[in-house]
Amino acid sequence: MATVPSSDFAEFCDFVTHLRNEGSVDLTPEQSVQEFRQRQEQLQRWNDRNAASIEQAAAGAAKELDFDALMERVERRASGQRSAE
Repeated sequence: MATVPSSDFAEFCDFVTHLRNEGSVDLTPEQSVQEFRQRQEQLQRWNDRNAASIEQAAAGAAKELDFDALMERVERRASGQRSAE
């Protein structure tokens, strides 16, 4: 029988507790494991896609988000879409 690292087991227990608190207690143990594995795969894809950004931030090369400029761009795009409808 294969063993599972204690950190993985702890993450799984936290995940099952989260599911139970959300009301997903109707899942079988097998379904819970499947949901956990899918969640782990999603997290790995997220980390893989963001690895370059994470490295830049760790190296101090990331810029602070200019929220006002972002909102201005969003408002311009939204008003352009409304006029095109």
